Amino acid sequence: MHDTQIEDCLKLAGGKENIKLVEHDKGITTLVLMDSSQLDISVLASTDYVADIRVTGKHCHLAIKDESSLICNTLLSMGVGETEGRALQEVGHAKKNQFSILHFVSDVFRPLMPAILGAAVIKILLSIITLVNTYSSADSSTLMDSETFTIFKSIGDSAFYLLPILVAVSTAYRLKSNIYVAASIGGLMFHPQLSYLLASEGQVHFMGVPMVSQPAFLSASLWMFLTILAASYMEKAVGRISPGVLQGILAPVLTLGVLVPLILMVLGPLGTWIQDQMPSAMNSLLDDAPIVAIVLLGATFSLLLLAGLHYWLVPIIINELMINGFSIIFPAMIVAYVAQAGAAFASGLRSKQPEFRRLAFWATGTALLGVPEPAMYAVNIRKRASFYAALLGGAAGGLYYGLLSVKSFVFSESVSLLGIPFFMETDSMNVLHTCIGMVIAFCVSGLLVNWQAGRGSKNRIG
Repeated sequence: MHDTQIEDCLKLAGGKENIKLVEHDKGITTLVLMDSSQLDISVLASTDYVADIRVTGKHCHLAIKDESSLICNTLLSMGVGETEGRALQEVGHAKKNQFSILHFVSDVFRPLMPAILGAAVIKILLSIITLVNTYSSADSSTLMDSETFTIFKSIGDSAFYLLPILVAVSTAYRLKSNIYVAASIGGLMFHPQLSYLLASEGQVHFMGVPMVSQPAFLSASLWMFLTILAASYMEKAVGRISPGVLQGILAPVLTLGVLVPLILMVLGPLGTWIQDQMPSAMNSLLDDAPIVAIVLLGATFSLLLLAGLHYWLVPIIINELMINGFSIIFPAMIVAYVAQAGAAFASGLRSKQPEFRRLAFWATGTALLGVPEPAMYAVNIRKRASFYAALLGGAAGGLYYGLLSVKSFVFSESVSLLGIPFFMETDSMNVLHTCIGMVIAFCVSGLLVNWQAGRGSKNRIG
């Protein structure tokens, strides 16, 4: 029985050659693995192990319940890993140096990718059907009746509608805080009653503080990360000082009753200020320096998406279409998506991990077809160089669009290759320039990722 346990443990860890460090503390044996792709998760389904797997940078930590330290002692007697000294110092030093907020964001989003990718594929198929119906002479009802289409659209939107809750739960799990309190906070940020109140006419105040009228701003990923991070710290701090009778009760009460209102009182005025300043600043920049405006939008639209600021571009685009008959902002949004796809594609090509390659290639396809979240959050943000390359690729495509005055004559939810027909203009090269700008954004971001990866490899060899 004992030998079988050790054999299963080694199989789970991917062999003893893959184990760099073995530690035991408070009934838990932790194995630091050199390559997370060597893990054999199937072992957990056929054994009684209680294991927690955590990937941090290049290191994978496998924690196995081992009350008697039998597994730890046996592995050490076999010469597997080390207990202290240089190996422990190396791991601690690596963990300290490799932590970054971008890496943390990626770790939060990666478990959500199956749901997001599944919903994205449904959304893309529905967009294709809509496009076919738009340019087809056949009756749209021959493809899908309106009720069926609406239900499928709701299914495709479900993961994105619930994204604040999903992000909150995943963030709390990473921070080892209460995931149910986090889910409650995520749900509050788009609660129908709160959304209706904020979207109503007139200024809404909370404890005398003005609130932003755009409900989606509060549920943006960036603010959700920061909110759950603050809630996690508060939970741990309150847990240390709570008397025994209030353990597990006081922290949620203070988090929901004090911390969340405080966060709303910060985000409310911040969103109100952005709401007042952003349209006028954007319109002024478009009038005085349109090329600069498009370059900046191409470079920063992904950041606006992360912070929930992209919603304020919609009224500006609609105003452009009503006054001018075309929009120069909408094209900048497309090159930003395509640049994320280019960086994700290059990252997939450079990666040696099959799982990451599959994710990167799927994310490339969804970004090109209008869903950039997998490429941005799960692939590019993981490495700063890839994320910066995507921003520079968007800037390069935006520069081309600005110089050639590329215009969109329709505004649509489909910010993707499927929107190319929206750039058609009689006796004009507008569509051709649109395609060239997309190619520039894709290639610039991809080549930058490839160059940076090659440069990093040379530095490691030297």
